[in-house]
Amino acid sequence: MTSLPQETDVVISGAGPVGLTLANLLGQSAIGVVVLEKNKRPFDIPRAITLDDEGCRTIQATGLHKKFLPSTIPGKGARYYGEDGSPFAEVGPGPVEFGFPRRTHFFQPKLDQILANGLKRFQQANVFYNCKLIDFSEIDNGVEIEVCTPGNKSHSLFCKYLIGTDGAKSDIRQKLNIKMIGETYPEDWIIVDTSNDPDHEPVSKFYCRRDRPYVSIPAPNKGRRYEYRIQPEEEAQKLLEFQNIRERLSSTRTINPEDIVRSTVYTFEAKIAEKWRVGKTLLAGDAAHLTPPFAGQGLNNGLRDVHNLAWKLAIILKDEASETLLDTYELERREPAKAMIELAMAMGDIVMPKKEQDIEFRNKLVEWLDRFPAARDYIVSMKFKPSPHYKKGAFVDLHHQQFSGSLVGQMLPQLVVKQLNSPEQQLDNFLGNDFALIIQDKNLIENAIEISKSFFYQTQIKTIFIGQPPFKSSDYVTNLVPIDDSLLKKLRAHRDQIILIRPDRYVAASFSGENQKGALAKFKEILNTRGK
Repeated sequence: MTSLPQETDVVISGAGPVGLTLANLLGQSAIGVVVLEKNKRPFDIPRAITLDDEGCRTIQATGLHKKFLPSTIPGKGARYYGEDGSPFAEVGPGPVEFGFPRRTHFFQPKLDQILANGLKRFQQANVFYNCKLIDFSEIDNGVEIEVCTPGNKSHSLFCKYLIGTDGAKSDIRQKLNIKMIGETYPEDWIIVDTSNDPDHEPVSKFYCRRDRPYVSIPAPNKGRRYEYRIQPEEEAQKLLEFQNIRERLSSTRTINPEDIVRSTVYTFEAKIAEKWRVGKTLLAGDAAHLTPPFAGQGLNNGLRDVHNLAWKLAIILKDEASETLLDTYELERREPAKAMIELAMAMGDIVMPKKEQDIEFRNKLVEWLDRFPAARDYIVSMKFKPSPHYKKGAFVDLHHQQFSGSLVGQMLPQLVVKQLNSPEQQLDNFLGNDFALIIQDKNLIENAIEISKSFFYQTQIKTIFIGQPPFKSSDYVTNLVPIDDSLLKKLRAHRDQIILIRPDRYVAASFSGENQKGALAKFKEILNTRGK
């Protein structure tokens, strides 16, 4: 058994899926990682149950998606029911733009297990259970941490960066005296996870009832999650008694005690931390923001955080960028996280309006939307959900786009591609976990090769040519033939340019041969890299 070291690059407090995902991403970059978890063992009950397409793409970046996806259920959309119990709107699964369905339902203990086992791939990355972070203090070149290990023994651990992924009640956030700003919903909810459910339909169901709004969400292993609001006059603990759960679910299913996987009282919160970084200590996931569950964005928000943070920590620790790059973490992530919180609150207003006038407005809106299917689809399908797009941060000329349709600041669509005489694959399988260049014009190949060799002073980055007719891939350029023309349309806006892709799959810059030196100089200034 591996013993807790005295020194490492990064310490992560909290071995939930956010912390373990960060550890795997850093492990792939050969960064030393210690994950501390105060609980004696991994969680064996479901908490989060839904990943969106961006979240699945982050799991793909860990290299563990092939182990994870067979245990999941691709979501097929959502259905909304009115006061009389009849459906008033139904939403399909939507298009696949980033490589995965808009919703994927999963069993969190399975994901946690896969992520924890994934760390065994890396000699320098480990998770330690029954190890609680007691205290920490920043020194000149890192953070000194005091850990309580099994047997109540004290252990000193030094790291260069400390990351708090320790949840809504984050000890790290509290020790830093960082306040959470926002609101707590006045009504508590009951959450019941079930097995042997007769409803196998892979559709989320929202019952927008005045008296008792509730939600039914599909889960793997013939399971389903039910969430329903507690009324002011009711006692939460009584509602957790089996006979009361059985009564509440009687209109939906017959249930036996052994069919209840978990039942708990949950308080919804919509809050965001005042700041996410103090020196060499940073917050991510629920430690940085709390998202109501109505849009299924809580865990997904956290996965976006660590996909953004991992590559920045990696190149800083490899001495390929300045620590000032960490300033872009909260700069980029704060507003999108806030937008997802607001989206969840808006969805909550549809499912569970609080005031009588709000209920009447919702019902009138539904009635009106029924006459305008396009508008109904826009609202219920959450097409107003913010697209993966950063408005500021580590990008070149983000506010001075060269042309309409530029992808700079946006997440790159994940095309289905193939190499000559090879099976179809997703684009990310070729991008790897470092920066990459994409070109669509053969005349830019030499320029791209030159950039790839000089971008970092230690490493050559990948160059990918997407297009036809194909040519033979070389040591410097991988040739990929696109399969899906619908996603290729966005990429074609840059057909005469070189595109620089960040490790988190966002487009950092685009440039032609004439302006490549200026664009690269700007991006290296952002990173403060040494170059060659």
